Amino acid sequence: MKEKHRLSQLSFRQKLILTSIACLVIPALGMLYITNVYSKLIIREHSLEKSTQSLRIVQSQIDVIFEEMVSVSNFVHFDPEIKTLLEDAKTNPVAARTLTSRLEQVAGDTIDLRITLLDKEGHAYSDYSFYDYDPRQFLKRRWFSTLEQLPPYDTLFMGAEDNYLTSLQAEQPYIFMTARALREETTAAPYAYLIVSRSEASIRERFASLEEDVYLLDEEENILSNRNQELIGTSFDQLLPVDELVFPDIVKFKGQNQLLLELPLKFARWRLISVAPYEQLTERLNGINRTGLIIQTIFAVSFLFALTVLLRRFTKPVLVLGKAARRVEDGDLMVRSGIRGADEIGSLGHSFDNMLDRVQLMLRQVETEQELKRQAEIAMLQAQINPHFLFNVLSSIRLKLLMKQDEENAAIVGSLSAMLRASFSSREEFVSIASELDFTKQYMELMRFTMRYPTEYAVHVDKELLLETVPRFILQPIIENAYKHGFLQGGGRVVITIGLVQSRLTITIEDNGTGMEEHTLAALLQHIRQKDAELGALSADGTPVAESARGIGLINVYQRLKLIYGERFEMNIESIHGLRTTVQLIMPVKRIGADNHDL
Repeated sequence: MKEKHRLSQLSFRQKLILTSIACLVIPALGMLYITNVYSKLIIREHSLEKSTQSLRIVQSQIDVIFEEMVSVSNFVHFDPEIKTLLEDAKTNPVAARTLTSRLEQVAGDTIDLRITLLDKEGHAYSDYSFYDYDPRQFLKRRWFSTLEQLPPYDTLFMGAEDNYLTSLQAEQPYIFMTARALREETTAAPYAYLIVSRSEASIRERFASLEEDVYLLDEEENILSNRNQELIGTSFDQLLPVDELVFPDIVKFKGQNQLLLELPLKFARWRLISVAPYEQLTERLNGINRTGLIIQTIFAVSFLFALTVLLRRFTKPVLVLGKAARRVEDGDLMVRSGIRGADEIGSLGHSFDNMLDRVQLMLRQVETEQELKRQAEIAMLQAQINPHFLFNVLSSIRLKLLMKQDEENAAIVGSLSAMLRASFSSREEFVSIASELDFTKQYMELMRFTMRYPTEYAVHVDKELLLETVPRFILQPIIENAYKHGFLQGGGRVVITIGLVQSRLTITIEDNGTGMEEHTLAALLQHIRQKDAELGALSADGTPVAESARGIGLINVYQRLKLIYGERFEMNIESIHGLRTTVQLIMPVKRIGADNHDL
């Protein structure tokens, strides 16, 4: 309450200055906060995208290495020449040497690729020297017994194994191997065993150029490859003691925030994990963000200072004008502000000074205008004609015509009188269908009298619908179009059909007049869809045509019913030039005595 009282004691000038400062500072602080939050999100997304892209490149390269090893295994397995040489090599030394040469050809130019082939009798063939390693030692490895249990054509993957070649153990201490049991048929026993190996260095060198620290893990979270060879064979869970890893995520690791990513490999259910230094990845972007925030703050403070100075200068005339107004309030009508200038404040001061001289003149002008207005209203009331006078005159004319046995003209005068009485007497928005039809019939009788050519009409309506209500005067504008435009070159017939279709009231007005051309109908439908109250040109080149006024009544009826019923109202128009025009109105049913609720 104290703050509110203090604000009420401030002058307009002070309120304006404080409001302007608040309107600048509050959005600026909000914008700075939002910019900072979204900048951090963008930086995180950028860092995540960059690290993911790098890891995907490594993933594709490692998948290629393993695919090559699998491809070599498939080639050796299904090469008939190698199968034949393997059988012959048991008794033929030449075939054994040929088989060794064939394995060397399969290894190709891949320097660290090694192939070992063992048969059931214990014979071994390889593309490396037996002095370096005896391949029959593979039979004693712990994993060899599992080859018999592998599904046919399946491959066993092994990672971070000790290099079995003694000459390369110092340079390449770890290798990756694939092993497979070779079978002629899926149900047959293996006839040989195939081991393909590559050095771990071929995978590790893929990590050398990355900012991220990438780990290749097996299913048991053991590290199979990393830039730090000392970590190979250890558990990743011990390296990063987190209760539950979530990828991607930012965790505290080695005293820094690290961005964790994970991608699976195609083989052996192994996966790659990237540990990227988050601050290092985002350092440059954070620097740009901080610089931008500092620049924005400097500009905001500078603008705030300039705004305060300029507001005090611009509002000084308002202060002077306020003092002059208070003197006028005290009764000093001779005071003048003396404020002049080309801006709005100068104009206000000039108007304020002239106001005191013109007060009496303005009061006299107001009194004069009020007097003239009252006189105009009296004159307008005097000029009005009582509608009952018109009805009495028309009734007298009809009576005289009947006395002269001129029944045709008497009927016309009666129709005109009935139409005028319907127009003047009822102020209800809704009328029964029976009343609307009576009014429409009177109108068509008058039009048949005034038309040059003979016209007819027919009404088909279910008697049960006569008490249903519709808005007043919705049929006459549509029928007027038929008489004025459809029957100009000859007579015609108007048929009104009212029925109930799917619990909705359907009113169809059809005439056999001249109809509308396609472009005229298209333009009319476009006007109705746009609810355009003004009629534009309907011809294709923009020039008015004779039928251009045809849609005014239709558009008015459409807009009125659309305002009443909304989306529950539909209007369908069909027209064939030279044949007919049909207008269909579809709306909800309203009944007299039902409180205007839709049935």
